[in-house]
Amino acid sequence: MSDTDTFLGLAFSKAPSNEANVAISRTRQEQDGEFAEAISYEFMLPDGNIRPYLLERLLPRLVEYLEAKGAKLPGCGRVFLSVFAGDTLYFIHARDAVRQLSEWSGLSIDELRRRYRS
Repeated sequence: MSDTDTFLGLAFSKAPSNEANVAISRTRQEQDGEFAEAISYEFMLPDGNIRPYLLERLLPRLVEYLEAKGAKLPGCGRVFLSVFAGDTLYFIHARDAVRQLSEWSGLSIDELRRRYRS
């Protein structure tokens, strides 16, 4: 399985990317209130080998953002990722993405916190 398939396989829902605003709002409501006050962290997944992008660019910014918002690792509060990949928008719980990126990086959650929070 490719890194792209592994990462996007974490999605709990998906929608056409041209319906992003409606889909993000609907996703918050469909989660039985779990995401009623949720924050969507949005980014576009590049084509090709995504692992370097996710580990070198996304992970440091995401950890810093989560910690600043009070969405502490490993649970990551009420934050989900809205990942644009091609014509599809994938919704991934931040906690699941952080867990996968932690595994790929070889860094524990505590190491991620120490290294990337401001």
